[in-house]
Amino acid sequence: MCAKSKNKNFIGNNILLNIVAIGVVAILLVVLTLLLLNVYTRHGQNVIVPQLQGLQAEEAEAMLKSKGLDIQIVDSIFQRDAVPGSIIDQTPKPNNKVKEGRDIYITIYARNPQPVSVPGLIDFSSRQAIALLNSIGFNQITIEEVPAQYHGLVMSVEYRGKKLMPDEQIPAGSPLKLVVGSGMTNDSLDMNREFVVSPAEVRTTPQSDPNGEATQPSNIDESFF
Repeated sequence: MCAKSKNKNFIGNNILLNIVAIGVVAILLVVLTLLLLNVYTRHGQNVIVPQLQGLQAEEAEAMLKSKGLDIQIVDSIFQRDAVPGSIIDQTPKPNNKVKEGRDIYITIYARNPQPVSVPGLIDFSSRQAIALLNSIGFNQITIEEVPAQYHGLVMSVEYRGKKLMPDEQIPAGSPLKLVVGSGMTNDSLDMNREFVVSPAEVRTTPQSDPNGEATQPSNIDESFF
């Protein structure tokens, strides 16, 4: 009987020790996890995001690097009267608190215009063509009229003296020239340049004699003969 009771006590003590050991290990794991999370998330180590708008991207990068932050350019917009390379917008916004190593995303003014496709405009009216070009950012448009059968229809679109093909890409906002028909053909213009001489002018034109000397027109009434 004594041996059996000793065995029961031994087994019971082992179970209790195992339970205690499991509890201690669990507590240690929880504490270790909290410590690791605290280190990983850098609890209490926040950085205030500075104001970047108006700075050049290179200046902003140097400023952020000194604070342990990184910079990423996510978009660029071309504006003719803006300072190329300057920052328009940022995310996160200024004065927000972020962790070290965080990326700050910026949008800048592009240094060069973005290419834009110019649609085919041949046989469009000049008014329609100008409205369409204005809608896609082309506002510097000149018109050259040339002799053509139809008045006001676009015959070609030119950029720097070159005729553009439909959907050809050029820098946004570039000056363009529309070659438009004037409604007058070459034949009609040539007719306008001709001079019609009346018979009276012929009779009053000085005549030359065989010796090469000019003679005055005769005042004799030819109807007498």
